[in-house]
Amino acid sequence: MSESRAEGRRRGAARVCAVAAAIWACGFAATAAAQPAFEIEDLLSAPQPEQLTAAATAPLIAWVGNERGVRNVWTARAPEFAPRKLSGYDADDGQTIGALQLSRDGRWLAYVRGGSADAAGSNSNPTGDPDGQEQAVWVVASDGSGKPQRIAAGRSALFAPNGDALIVQGRSLGCYALPGATAPGWCKEALLKTRGANSAAEFAPDGKSLAFVSNRGDHSFVGVLDLEKREVRWIGADFNNDAAPAFSPDGRRIAFLRTAANKPGDGFDLTKANPFEIWVADADTGLAKRVHRSSETAGGYAQFNGADPLMWSRDNRLIFASEQSGWLHWYAIPPEGGAPTPLSRGECEAETVALADDGAFVFGGNCAQIDYRQVFSVDAQGKAQTLLTAKQEIATDPLPLAGGQWIALRHADARRPTAIAVMPSAGGAPKRIFPAQLPARFPLDRLVEPKTITLTASDGIVSHATVFEPPASFKGKRAALIYAHGGPIRQMLPGWHYSSYYYNDYASNQWLASRGYVVLALNYRDGTGYGQTFRLADKQGPRGASEYQDVLAAQAWLAARADVDARRIGIYGGSYGGFLTSTALARNSDLFAAGVDRHGVHDWRESAKGGDNSGLWGLKPDELELAYQSSPMSRLAGWRSPVLVIHGDDDRAVKFSQGIDLVERLRERKVPVETLVLPDEDHFFLRYASWLRVHRAAADFFARRLGTGAAQAERSDAAKPKSGG
Repeated sequence: MSESRAEGRRRGAARVCAVAAAIWACGFAATAAAQPAFEIEDLLSAPQPEQLTAAATAPLIAWVGNERGVRNVWTARAPEFAPRKLSGYDADDGQTIGALQLSRDGRWLAYVRGGSADAAGSNSNPTGDPDGQEQAVWVVASDGSGKPQRIAAGRSALFAPNGDALIVQGRSLGCYALPGATAPGWCKEALLKTRGANSAAEFAPDGKSLAFVSNRGDHSFVGVLDLEKREVRWIGADFNNDAAPAFSPDGRRIAFLRTAANKPGDGFDLTKANPFEIWVADADTGLAKRVHRSSETAGGYAQFNGADPLMWSRDNRLIFASEQSGWLHWYAIPPEGGAPTPLSRGECEAETVALADDGAFVFGGNCAQIDYRQVFSVDAQGKAQTLLTAKQEIATDPLPLAGGQWIALRHADARRPTAIAVMPSAGGAPKRIFPAQLPARFPLDRLVEPKTITLTASDGIVSHATVFEPPASFKGKRAALIYAHGGPIRQMLPGWHYSSYYYNDYASNQWLASRGYVVLALNYRDGTGYGQTFRLADKQGPRGASEYQDVLAAQAWLAARADVDARRIGIYGGSYGGFLTSTALARNSDLFAAGVDRHGVHDWRESAKGGDNSGLWGLKPDELELAYQSSPMSRLAGWRSPVLVIHGDDDRAVKFSQGIDLVERLRERKVPVETLVLPDEDHFFLRYASWLRVHRAAADFFARRLGTGAAQAERSDAAKPKSGG
């Protein structure tokens, strides 16, 4: 392109003025064009670490590095912690890398590359590769002495304690020899052929038996496979759902969690809090007894939030998650039973946890400042809870390393994006090792420090939000945007998020603020981080959409600002945030001038049919009319504001048909609707190229519809949405 970047911006500003056809828009765009600008590519130029794991007996860590969509596995060893790249993938192909597992001695790293298959057996393939893709387990030597080797198709892996074999979980469980090793006699590709979906494998400490969970649909059992005898013992089998098996340090006992089985007609409901029990069984006989029963409202989220919900520590305690205080915390009891000892405490949540060799405990949570994330240590007796990181940073996923001298973690703040970091176990400033330096193009000094605020809805519920202020160089009345996260069990932070999806949306909020918008990221009721009562808010989602009152409170807060033009407030979000975006446009086109709906739920009755993750509310037949009235689709008569609808058509979380239905109905009503469809793309936009298209399309849409922000750089027509009105 022959014209200079500055000249391109001036021409872009002129185009915005012509489209907007308003004097204030031209003046605003011209002011924006004169400012030092950065693009969304600059914000996403830093390598992003997506996972973190550690070896049991070696001071070694491993992670996934995502460099503009190219994912590879890395390791680093104490005390130098020099990053070593172990794989050589070189394409932005959307093939995720996950389920990282280091062997106990740290010699091998196992990982899973590729996404899961859909009901038809097709694996995630966002590039549309005509040869298709697979999901498979790979291993690689952690010292970089060889290339990764494919082991077998599967979705997770588990090293045998002696390091000669690998358990692969696919449709069931199989065993494979490690490269250069001779597999033990019991190791076979079809290790387990019992009924049910077999998963959650756990070796006994001596490696002679394997615990697993057999899911039978409406119930599940814990089993123990004697590897030499080829015999399965069912552990305390009853009319229940049993899960999360954990061996005692000596291997003689096994603990597990028990919840009620699924009664006919019942579906999973994420708005319910449930009791749970902890049982301990003799590993040889299978005879089990209950050692703990929670309160009626202590379980549910604590058992499915991603952390291992039950662990047996080396100092012989059972460590488990519970919401018995109304907040997600961790407790310890003796394996014989007794009153739980709290290991984390306060009106806050302890999300990720890990145990040290000496019985000490580290966790990542928000117990020092509720809108951020910090790392804490707890002594083996659970008496002292010590803050190890700064209050107003994003420190997560702490892992004590073998030897007890170091803690590895993921670290970020408002300006510095997420990095792998290490710190002394006693605390201190985290040393960021990947990336150790940010790319020269990354606009570190031009990012804003978001402000945290609270909002009170019309029904008295208090929600939280972070506000991104545009540069002071933008003068006059500004347009504003509300960002609504998905989930709904999520929390946006005033810094770079540890989740890849919300890492991208934090970048988007920063970018939109740099273009002149006041951006408010709303943590509405139903989200996590603020306790069980907040998360289980009454009449949420398909049972009344009560969280929309928080959206209205956010709009009123923005409209009351002297520097915001109340006629130019937009809204955007993905998944549940897409639902709230369409709800706002359907109910209040008088308040919301435009919106971007990414893969949102539009009709809760369709969600209730199942088949994706939007149907997790356990709706009964007599609730379907309320579900429809709680849906944007029931309010289309009042929808007049323009909308951009974005959806990937290989979405397994929210069906693509939700977008089809909304777009067709809006077109029939002559509502200004634009679209961006991403063939073969996933709900989470697995490719860097897809995220660029999504970000650019949204910014371009808001610039045209709200008449605000600096003009965008030239780009191909492929990035632009299509207009349907």
